[in-house]
Amino acid sequence: MVITSNRVDKSCNNLCSITNLNLPILNYLIMKKQKWINLALIALLAGALLQSCSKEESVPQSTQPTWSVRPDFATLDTRPADIIAKFQVTEADALPVKLNENVSKGAKYALVVGISDYSGTTNDLQYCDDDAIDWSVRLQTEGYTVTVLLDLNATKANIEAEVASLVSKSIAGNEISFVYSGHGSRGNIVTTDLYYINSSWFKTMFANATSTKMMFSFDACQIGAMATDLNAAGRVIAVASDTKKYSYDGDATMQNGVFTYYQMVGFDQLNYIYVEPDFQYACDQMKIWASTAHVRVAPSYVDSYVGDFDL
Repeated sequence: MVITSNRVDKSCNNLCSITNLNLPILNYLIMKKQKWINLALIALLAGALLQSCSKEESVPQSTQPTWSVRPDFATLDTRPADIIAKFQVTEADALPVKLNENVSKGAKYALVVGISDYSGTTNDLQYCDDDAIDWSVRLQTEGYTVTVLLDLNATKANIEAEVASLVSKSIAGNEISFVYSGHGSRGNIVTTDLYYINSSWFKTMFANATSTKMMFSFDACQIGAMATDLNAAGRVIAVASDTKKYSYDGDATMQNGVFTYYQMVGFDQLNYIYVEPDFQYACDQMKIWASTAHVRVAPSYVDSYVGDFDL
């Protein structure tokens, strides 16, 4: 596959390959494509205007990084402590899920969550929804039935319901994947309506799963506890950070979270078949990126699957 850094090209390719995904995702990709076409036109106009200026009127070049941090959401959460306490979801809130033994065996099911648009005006992220779209395309290409929750659809209620549905299909013989990109905080994912769902909740929800082939990926800050709490035989869990460090949105060339970007490069451009070398590549490349960006990162993955895990 030809390596391309142009998001418009990437969106066009994805649009052609996900005709079986739901209409909101198709509309989303069309809007993203139009957005970048508009930005390209604006850039051309701006360049023409700059060229018309005299050489004496030089325009200073910005030295600010074009990537951005996905910070600990708790540092952004300005709600009173008593309100925040009511927005915690832990193992005590995990309801038992009965495995559906009547579901087709030998099937592949995935839930992908990407949240860039959060309640409020200062909580948004840049490319988490793009991460979700790219993972959805990848998983569908590999034969998964994919459920996607994007942005304002990724509420506490919807995530709880769809995780429960995924767990019910997690029987022996089925392959299961869960992907999240968005805000994190101290072992929690953060829903669009600002609930903190703890790793202990996920651990309890998936505790009775009998599937022996499960993949989890989290591109969020301070999300390392997921790798510990979800670890069990037959599972591979990738995390973009440990319990303290942050994850990052990439620049306009990447148009993904940095961790997700390198995961997609591994699959789409280096043609990795198995998740282990892909996740290792993403970890290594994110660390190289961090050294040039002068930030500290701690991506990792846990592999408790026997053999090579192909999606």
